Amino acid sequence: MYSNGEGFFAITIRFPFLILACAFMGDAQDAVFREQIQPFLARNCVSCHNEQLTLANLSLVNPAPSVWDKVAEKLSAGRMPPPGSPQPAKTEVAAVMAWIERKSGRQPVGSEPGRVTSRRLNRVEYNQTVRDLLGVSLRPADEFPLDDAGYGFDNIGDVLSVSSLLMEKYMAAAKQISTVAVYGHPMPPKPTKLIRYMTKKSQDDPTPNALAYSHRGAIYGTYDFPVGGTYEFRMRVGNYRPRQSANRRLTELNRKARATAAERQEIVEQSRQSYPPVRMVMTLDGAPILTEIVEGDIDYQYAHGESIARVKVKAGEHSFRASFPEFADLSNPRDNVNLDGRRKLFIDYVDIVGPFQPLPEPAESRKRIFICGEKTPACAQRILGGMARRAYRRPVTKLELASLTGLASMVRRTGDSFDEGIRVGLQAILVSPNFLFRAEPASAMAQAISEHDLASRLSYFLWSTLPDAELMLAADEGRLRRPAVLATQVRRMLLDPKSGNMIENFAGQWLGWRQMDKRKPDPARFPGVDDELLDAMRHETFLFARAVLREDRTLLDFIDGRFTFLNGPLAHYYGVPGIHGEAFERVELTDGRRGGVMTQGSVLTLSSYATRTSPVLRGRWVLENLLGTPPPPAPPDIPALPEANLGTAASLRQRLEQHRANPRCAVCHDQMDPIGFGLENFDAAGAWREREGQFVIDSSGKFPSGASFHGPEELKQVLKAQSGLFVRNLTEKLLTYALGRGVEVTDRAAVEEITKRVTADGYRFSTLVSEIIKSPVFQMRGKSEGGKLAAK
Repeated sequence: MYSNGEGFFAITIRFPFLILACAFMGDAQDAVFREQIQPFLARNCVSCHNEQLTLANLSLVNPAPSVWDKVAEKLSAGRMPPPGSPQPAKTEVAAVMAWIERKSGRQPVGSEPGRVTSRRLNRVEYNQTVRDLLGVSLRPADEFPLDDAGYGFDNIGDVLSVSSLLMEKYMAAAKQISTVAVYGHPMPPKPTKLIRYMTKKSQDDPTPNALAYSHRGAIYGTYDFPVGGTYEFRMRVGNYRPRQSANRRLTELNRKARATAAERQEIVEQSRQSYPPVRMVMTLDGAPILTEIVEGDIDYQYAHGESIARVKVKAGEHSFRASFPEFADLSNPRDNVNLDGRRKLFIDYVDIVGPFQPLPEPAESRKRIFICGEKTPACAQRILGGMARRAYRRPVTKLELASLTGLASMVRRTGDSFDEGIRVGLQAILVSPNFLFRAEPASAMAQAISEHDLASRLSYFLWSTLPDAELMLAADEGRLRRPAVLATQVRRMLLDPKSGNMIENFAGQWLGWRQMDKRKPDPARFPGVDDELLDAMRHETFLFARAVLREDRTLLDFIDGRFTFLNGPLAHYYGVPGIHGEAFERVELTDGRRGGVMTQGSVLTLSSYATRTSPVLRGRWVLENLLGTPPPPAPPDIPALPEANLGTAASLRQRLEQHRANPRCAVCHDQMDPIGFGLENFDAAGAWREREGQFVIDSSGKFPSGASFHGPEELKQVLKAQSGLFVRNLTEKLLTYALGRGVEVTDRAAVEEITKRVTADGYRFSTLVSEIIKSPVFQMRGKSEGGKLAAK
């Protein structure tokens, strides 16, 4: 960026004191500023944050008072100067922090716990709460409008608005849920086909009820069985090499009078040839319910007739899978694909038919609702009072209870049944703001939240659902806040299977695998990557994160964990030997290529373009998601990277180095690009490679600080050396998720204290969770909004 032989960067570097002197003339009498602060800013800050180059929309020339809060937050977190740049001494940073505190005149850090906005249940929380409250397996929130996200998560109160459309959905869902809970699902007069699941014919097949596309011919999904009973799974094996293809070839050869007798005989033999026998297995919740040997004769469009598995099923949601297990060990999944791209053998469809012989047991929801046998006003009061208490997550007031029981009595007076009165009462509970919103009483001063609000914060943080009976009992008795009781409850909740909801909902958004459906590799460039393999990548990262939680491992495993979870197809794709079959198993990693989330297929795919890798996107992903130091957006007038002839005329690295020659680009790219270069051995779909077209991959990198590395193994060691940044960033993200609001300036002391204790305890996941829960910001409610920091 040099104009007429002289540019802004040259001026800034040569005359930083001149700029700062003009900016702070009002502080001319401030000896501390002149002697300590001004030189510090000149050395470390002003070259990037000035009126000409306002990186991160931040200028230190004539700054507003709120700017100093941002400066203090970044300095205290070690995020500025950026990691990799020369770092100032801690004593210098402390002096600047003290000056900012004195100059700003704001409340001392840590004196205000911050205010949590009342917020509605998001879609995940709504479904899970309904399920745990009533025992129904409906997922009505799947039809609600998508939740907005803030600070990277979809449980942030400030963005969870309620539209008129959503209110209509709430009303319809409450009626549907209460009807099913009281009366059960409507029963067909005789067994009937409930649903047909089709297999996708291609990656972008829009067929309704079409499930994931699999090169290996598998079909899998879940179904919510309305009642317990016997059901049939009917499926057909498809074969995309029908006899007509052979007939067309013979006809064409005969028409052209070119077919010899030997050629005609060869075509006939090919049309009669059978595939080697293949085992087809169907499972329900992982247990086999059908095994058949399929001999796919290429003379026929379908290998054989319909296969039927008859099995007893309990009411509720169950997972099924029909597949060819031997195909899981194909070194190339396209071995089951013809030259035209269509699969040779595949499960064409699965029909679910039933119920046959419905089970006579009452539904789980009726057991939970009708806790007393007599149909009296006292029984109605007991039922609705208990349901409202659980749904509202606190004791019910006399007025609330009278309103619900009065509604049930009115229904009976109009001639309807006792059950219908209970149903209408449940419907009223489900549309009440006390159910739909997690609201905490406002206060004129900072104070501890109630024990019931604490139980609710705990359960939605760790389980994404309402408190269970044990948690509510501890709150009722006023002992939940006792340190020993709270620690016991947290341990219990982390060991409960429902803690998987925190992994799915927190880690799924932090690490991004919930977005994989929107970021698929181009099937033309990566023909071996199908929906099934992408699901396996997603599941690998979920199992890895769950292991860090369940085994209470070090948080640094997210950077360099030397283990993962693979099944046969994903292991083949990664080039990891010795793993076979469709089931996932734990694998110890020893070759140095993979380890930690950065080298897992889900992250590598998410941080790439559909057609090629992007060192910039991957570097930015690491800086933002692992270190919490996201670079600012690129200036609008920066030209796009030229992509023509990549891999032939130039490598991607060479093009990026040309791009970085622009000084405006270099400031940020010097931080991002080296990280991305260290991951260039992984292609845009996460497979290992040694070359990019004609060019050997150069996976070395060097940061402005002088730290250098070669390959992903050494890169991870450089990042682990910045463990303080990583732990602080993860603390802020998990605290944001736990509170449902952004981290505020006044939370800084809590974040620093949590980070310090987690570090001292060996970076254990359980320590991070428990320290967040024990902190004042989690157990207290502030009197005012506080000054929010910009979204990270």
